[in-house]
Amino acid sequence: MVLRDALQAELAQAIQRRDRAVASAVRTALSALANAEAVPTESAIDTSIGTEHVAGASTGLRSTEARRMALSIDQERQIVADERAELLHHADRLTRLCRLDEAAAARRAAGALTGVLDTTG
Repeated sequence: MVLRDALQAELAQAIQRRDRAVASAVRTALSALANAEAVPTESAIDTSIGTEHVAGASTGLRSTEARRMALSIDQERQIVADERAELLHHADRLTRLCRLDEAAAARRAAGALTGVLDTTG
């Protein structure tokens, strides 16, 4: 199973279970993957074209969209693993602050990301 598909499936299950912590963590992981694919803005804009009204303007459907970078499977897995590590670190901080319910939710969310990584690896 592809990592993003597994994340989407986990998100659907978390929403169905009404597990906000897991749903939030999975959404964050999906967003982190999308952000990692973003092209730096300097290379995304072609200012050599334009119209007679606006320099650098672009016309046509999707003419201003930049191509996304392709991530390797290892890069995708590392991004999700980093999100999981951040959740576990956050859970440790919450435990030290005696916010045990929140810490348990963060650990549950980290466990969901671990499960996704295990099923796709």
